[in-house]
Amino acid sequence: MSENSDVKKITAVTAAIIRKGDDILICQRAEGGSCSLLWEFPGGKQEVGETLKACLIRECLEELGVVIHVEDIYSQVNYTYGEKEMAFTFFHAHIISGQLKKRVHQDIRWVKRDELKAYEFCPADVEVARGLGSE
Repeated sequence: MSENSDVKKITAVTAAIIRKGDDILICQRAEGGSCSLLWEFPGGKQEVGETLKACLIRECLEELGVVIHVEDIYSQVNYTYGEKEMAFTFFHAHIISGQLKKRVHQDIRWVKRDELKAYEFCPADVEVARGLGSE
């Protein structure tokens, strides 16, 4: 049986909508690399054998130094970056322990929903940021 070369691999990506009171956590990607200096909601790519929620918990611990509790899905977005197809799942979440650290990001900020429009987000995060800003 031959492999179908037309079948594209879709990468699963998770992201957290983390709230503290009226504020939402956003992170600025480091300079260089994809989406250099654009803003995003924290998260990352799912690894083999990992659930989406486990992925998000791992990514937030690795990148931000915090343990989160992942709640329900806020939104799902498919996006293509060049040749890469990605399926993003945005979850509601909150921090249960740890102190935020900039391990991989240029900046980390708590912002009000109506302030989200002032930030330039990664393309896959734009609609989610817009939706949160109009809640």
